[in-house]
Amino acid sequence: MTTPQLPKNVQDLLMDDCARKIALEGTLRNQFLSFGYREVSPAGLEYYDTYASGIGAHAQEDMIKTLDHTGRILVLRPDFTTAIARIAATKLLSEVPPLRICYIGSAYADPKDKSAKKQAEFTQAGIELLGCDDPKSDAEAVLLALEAMKNAGLSNYMIEIGQVDFFKGLMEEAGLDSETAEKVRSFVEEKNMLAIDLLLSGSGEKEAVSSRIRELPMLFGGRDVLEKAAKLTDYPKCLSALRNLGTIYDMVCSCGYAEHISIDLGMVHSIGYYTGMIFQGISASLGQPLLSGGRYDELLSQFGRPMSAVGFAMNLECLLEALDAPKESGVSVDVLILAGKQELSRTFSAAQSLRAAGKTVELVFETDEEKIQNLLTARHPGLVLREVE
Repeated sequence: MTTPQLPKNVQDLLMDDCARKIALEGTLRNQFLSFGYREVSPAGLEYYDTYASGIGAHAQEDMIKTLDHTGRILVLRPDFTTAIARIAATKLLSEVPPLRICYIGSAYADPKDKSAKKQAEFTQAGIELLGCDDPKSDAEAVLLALEAMKNAGLSNYMIEIGQVDFFKGLMEEAGLDSETAEKVRSFVEEKNMLAIDLLLSGSGEKEAVSSRIRELPMLFGGRDVLEKAAKLTDYPKCLSALRNLGTIYDMVCSCGYAEHISIDLGMVHSIGYYTGMIFQGISASLGQPLLSGGRYDELLSQFGRPMSAVGFAMNLECLLEALDAPKESGVSVDVLILAGKQELSRTFSAAQSLRAAGKTVELVFETDEEKIQNLLTARHPGLVLREVE
């Protein structure tokens, strides 16, 4: 008989790890609820069209697809933000903005072979604040992300914030078309300065932009970064973006998180989706972001309810990997009751009394002394078996 195998890039989560994950979900859920966010659980299956076009579209080859009985293409939910935008625009019409929504659940992707760290099924936890465009709402999203990272158990963590309009302004100032700007963005993300030089060589204006782009990876740190950036351009869109970022940075610092926030103007991912501040959460113990988010004011208009929005999503598998805590079980047994030679009603009643007092009780139905000793040694060292008199 062939041993059953799992599909590529998925995994089972066994007892102790499952307990840790459930405990982490509870911590994050309580954190979100304490800020006034209310939980939703979007459908796991959506129509392909919902995710295939417009702002925030996913490449078709990245989505896991199936068919319904009529032949329409369905996808397993690749993210939560689009689903929540759909819900807000179609099912929460009576709710008065701002809407504070949170979620925890599985999302799905079809990672490429080169993406060894990615998984086809992963857990996201996050929030969306809809209908408020004040910089204070951006600061709240960053603060909630910081609180979530801290209370999850991380000791060495940081939020990096950027502003997509600064980069967009540089592209507009140079007169670059959207296709060329996207190439520049991808090269910046790859830190490929040679490719940028080759792409923008030929005219004085483009070469001036190339010189500014070279500065982006160095525009990282504290508030002085904004002053350095302001010296590179006088384009109104860029300067407005820097003022916005400075306001958010100052508010977060004033709330006690100055040591855990930095500015990174070289962060230029997903500029077609985001419309303002963007941010990501990192930890020294893991070489990839634990969370990402930002302002995306144009997504909800696709569903017929234009509304400003800011939010973030955390990857729980990455967060668990980054945690400093040892991988111990989230459930420990307090009492073992020997039940193999007793009436079940008697041992069950005794166990229930202890459980009502807050104890975790396991009944041992084994009667062989050697097997009982093996059980104690392997799973419950230090515990003593009780007998019901």
